[in-house]
Amino acid sequence: MGQVTLDVYDLLKKGGTFLQFQINNMIQNQLNHYSLINVAKTQTNALTKKIKKLQQYTEQTAAVLNLPTKTDLSNATQLILQSEEKIDNIDDQLYQITKMLHEMKELVAKIALSNHESMDAPLSASLSEEIAKQEEEIATLQQEMLQVKQKMAEQKEQLIITETPSVDPYKVN
Repeated sequence: MGQVTLDVYDLLKKGGTFLQFQINNMIQNQLNHYSLINVAKTQTNALTKKIKKLQQYTEQTAAVLNLPTKTDLSNATQLILQSEEKIDNIDDQLYQITKMLHEMKELVAKIALSNHESMDAPLSASLSEEIAKQEEEIATLQQEMLQVKQKMAEQKEQLIITETPSVDPYKVN
C-alpha cells in the first residue's frame, strides 16, 4: 500500500471556494424573485413607520424628563452657528466704522491745522473729542464681541460633547 498525504489547507481552500460559489448562486437566485422584493418593500415601509413612532415617543419622554434630544442639540448648534455668522458681520461693520472714524479724525486734524488762526479751532477740537469718544465705544464693543465669541465657542464645545456620548465598547451590560 502506498502512502497518501492529504494537504488539509488545499482541501479547505477548495471547499471554501466551492461553498462561496454555492452561496453566491443562492443569493443571486433569491434576489431575482419579485415576491422577495415586494416583501422587503412592504417591510421597509412598516419599519420606517415604527422608527418614526419610536422617535416621537423618545422626544415625548425626553420632554417629560427635561432632557435634550438630538433634534434639540442640532437646533442649538444651528443657532450658535448663525449667531457666530451675525457676530462676524457686526465685527466687520465695527471695523469699517473704526476705519471711517480714523479717517474723519485725520480730516479734522488737517482742518484744524489749516484753520488754526480762524474761529473753527474750537469746532475741530470738539469734533476730535467726539471721534475719540466714538472710538472708545467701538473698542468696548469689540471687546464685548470677543467675549461673546469665546462664550459661544465654549457652548458649541459643550454641545458637541453632549451630542457624542462616550461609549465603552468593552463594557458588558
